[in-house]
Amino acid sequence: MARSRTITIRNSNEVASIKIVKLRNYKNRQLKKWLKEKSAINWVNLVRSSRMLKKEVKKVRNSKIKQNMNKGSKEFWTEVNKMRGLKSSKISSMVVNGNESQDENQIAEGFIDFFINKVDGLIGDYSPSSVPLGDINIVDEDLFRDREIIEAFTKLSNKKSTGMDSISGYFIKIFVKELTPYLTFLFNTILRSGLIPGLWKIAKITPVHKKGDSKSLGNFQPVSNLLSIAKLFELCVLKRLMSIDHDYLFGSFQHGFRQSHSTVTAVAELVNSITDQRESGKVVAVYSADLTAAFDVLRKEILVEKLIQMGLPRFMIRIIQEYLSDRMGFVQVGEGVSCVRDIRTGCIQGSILGPILFNIYTNELETIIAPHKAICYADDSYVVVAHEKVDELKVDLKKVITEHTEWLTSIGMVFNSSKTELITFGSQNLTVEIDNVEIKSKRCVKILGMLMDDKLSWEDHIYSVICKCKSHIFALRYIRTFLNVDDTSRVFRAHLVSILTYGSPFWSHALSYNLRAKNRSVYYLALRIILRDFDLNLNRNQLLKKTHSENLDTIFFLRTSIFIFKVIKTLSPTTLAGEFICRSYLNERRPGILTFFDSSRSRISKKNISNALKNYSDNWNFMQLAGIINLHYQNPTQTAIPTMKSVYIIDCNLLTKKDVFP
Repeated sequence: MARSRTITIRNSNEVASIKIVKLRNYKNRQLKKWLKEKSAINWVNLVRSSRMLKKEVKKVRNSKIKQNMNKGSKEFWTEVNKMRGLKSSKISSMVVNGNESQDENQIAEGFIDFFINKVDGLIGDYSPSSVPLGDINIVDEDLFRDREIIEAFTKLSNKKSTGMDSISGYFIKIFVKELTPYLTFLFNTILRSGLIPGLWKIAKITPVHKKGDSKSLGNFQPVSNLLSIAKLFELCVLKRLMSIDHDYLFGSFQHGFRQSHSTVTAVAELVNSITDQRESGKVVAVYSADLTAAFDVLRKEILVEKLIQMGLPRFMIRIIQEYLSDRMGFVQVGEGVSCVRDIRTGCIQGSILGPILFNIYTNELETIIAPHKAICYADDSYVVVAHEKVDELKVDLKKVITEHTEWLTSIGMVFNSSKTELITFGSQNLTVEIDNVEIKSKRCVKILGMLMDDKLSWEDHIYSVICKCKSHIFALRYIRTFLNVDDTSRVFRAHLVSILTYGSPFWSHALSYNLRAKNRSVYYLALRIILRDFDLNLNRNQLLKKTHSENLDTIFFLRTSIFIFKVIKTLSPTTLAGEFICRSYLNERRPGILTFFDSSRSRISKKNISNALKNYSDNWNFMQLAGIINLHYQNPTQTAIPTMKSVYIIDCNLLTKKDVFP
């Protein structure tokens, strides 16, 4: 009995083009003919049409993957997962008023009601008002120039997200020369009059899923999409603000949305502070202050008073006050649009100025908790409290948290004690009671995307990173079917190595041998996927050579060296740079070159990045490092490989052993 053939037709996917549609229809016609006649010629035509369709799909997918290679890691993997047919982030159904709904208009109304009611519940019967600024005279030096508008165009994002006018920044950047004179006139008119067009104050709010059940309104946060012209104006105002000393404007403890600062500099400074205190024999406690809807409850009156005290020009303060007044917003979900609602407070999460204004709003934190240390990244704040004795530490910790919460309440912020986390170093099971809520110390907490344990071994973080990388390796296997070895290697170095080495400047030197080995195994597993070496025929050196990749330990060394050198070169962040310089002296044998020493006296202090400087600096080629940094930061488009936008990520193709080692 002859064996029968079974043929199934695959469902359509995210990849589509006119040619693919035609080939798919042609294949379906051939399939129907073969099912009807069962002749050999029909079978040959069916096989030929199927091969043509597969070839075209592979070509289109190759093109689409290459187009997305220059995007950020999150956007890139989202597009890849769409092509793989995995669950899309598109909102299809939500639970609104206790009932599950698929009506996009009803979902949009549910979101706007939830967002507005949440903020109204936090601010109560607060009524916004304007602070009188008196007569304001503007001289010609205060007006915008054409060059400022052109510079703002270069900094405008190329993302195709739009405000309510549906005009993206990518589109208006095409007409920079034609628009500049008109925009200069418009922006200067706004400066003179102090009035901002009403349409600029209407935000198209997009719900962004954070975590948890994707059908629950409470697991989404609002992100505002504004008009591209309004963003250009914000960039011009931002340039004026950033001409002021940053430490004076934001405080030296703030690492968010500042040049030469990042989550890595924040955690590096935090680790240095903890290890310094532990070496002096103190017990250390670190707590995170969780704020509810931090950006959405900012009071403009308090902000304006702060700006006046800081001595900012009155015309600039008037513009900021006007920009935060009479704001409105609506939610769009797919084709569904909600009604427009008033927004009484907030600094617009998703705008250019919003994070900067929030940093200014909270710049007194360092004074409030003194003499203890605070490290912040936007609304994420971490306070370090140390004492010789555990009992006294507990009393001190409760006092600091109480003062912290009272200050937050005075400026309208809402402290969420139930979500506040505590970790201790040198003691176990420390408990503090705040607002009738017990805060117990944990063995491990998540700080700015990194898992920090109470031994600073970074074991939990490494296991978490390995799990994340392994999930991406399955996607890498899919990508490899459409790209050649070189292109797949570029994806690997740009989007997977950055995950594997995230935060490496302050934890790579502190890893145990076993953790380093686990990290390496994932790295080389990805290289075998790229080369399709499933039978383990190639050794590790051959894998590196065929994929033009560096050894993982070398990548750690290079990125840590770049991080340290850039901190010293720019003297930012100020506190971290000061700690580095304190452990340095001028080498007489190498004139003009800094040499570092290790001042640690305990095992925990060895984990301090400042004490690890000597291991790196002895092998540096200072001139080569300076040239590479200038090339990357002045001409980022020249990098051969698309990289993450974080300041510590450097293209591995630009850095080789010859570049760094003398």
